[in-house]
Amino acid sequence: MTSPRVVRPWHAMRVTPALAGGGLLVGMALGTGVVVVPCWFRALTGIDCPFCGGSRAIGDLLRGDLLAAVGHNAFAVAVLVPLAAVVLFALARWETGRAQRWWPAGRAGRAALITLVVVTVAWWGFRGLPAGEWFRST
Repeated sequence: MTSPRVVRPWHAMRVTPALAGGGLLVGMALGTGVVVVPCWFRALTGIDCPFCGGSRAIGDLLRGDLLAAVGHNAFAVAVLVPLAAVVLFALARWETGRAQRWWPAGRAGRAALITLVVVTVAWWGFRGLPAGEWFRST
């Protein structure tokens, strides 16, 4: 028998604000160039990975330049930033007892994960094509 969920007030959260604050600090450090993390995949192969240009895209978003951010890494802007926001919101709901889990269970969770992997691989492939020239991080 499972125990009933206890719904806690929003101000009782501890993990979600820490993750959001830490993510914001890391994003600011990477986006402003204070911390530079070279792409090991690009260093080894000379090919952009799906995340190349993501730090510069975050920096552009912090400055409010959406067009430049999309130019550096459209995938980060269109998929990863909204995904991070949705996951943080779901984690907050889970932490306060308003949801049973922070990631969908069963088929829905697997479908979400597979979709994310397929979209990432598709972006990586598109980025290497001549039509994806505008989306290259260099």
